Amino acid sequence: MSNLALFPERLRELMFDNGQMTSYELADKLGTHSTTVSGWARGASMINLVNAVKIADFFECSLDYLAGISEVDRYVPARPLEPFYTRLRSVMKSCGVTRYRIAKDTEFKDPYFTKWSRGSVPDLITVIKLAQYLNVSVDYLIGRTDY
Repeated sequence: MSNLALFPERLRELMFDNGQMTSYELADKLGTHSTTVSGWARGASMINLVNAVKIADFFECSLDYLAGISEVDRYVPARPLEPFYTRLRSVMKSCGVTRYRIAKDTEFKDPYFTKWSRGSVPDLITVIKLAQYLNVSVDYLIGRTDY
């Protein structure tokens, strides 16, 4: 599932399981506004990759679980991440896939890769779609896990 339909439910579940955490409390931990967290929890607004990683790091869960891709809520500790494009190129190489091939097979044309190579970070849905195309987990694609 790449449309993040389960994300709000998973977020609410994690907040509840963490002592019935409020949007205000989580927002304070993440360094964002409570209305932003409330919007994510209601499914009224889309989350970006940076904030999704902050949430997954805080709750020590996988992004795949948080996004509703996996039913397994496994422990994933926070760790420093390399730049997205650096990690993407490494995963592409290990999968034997070129930028050209991805551009030919998907909606992600060359300008996307150029933006990412210059430091732009894709949104979570884009990362999910790339992970599915490369047949890897979201956490592996961004470097949160080695599997």
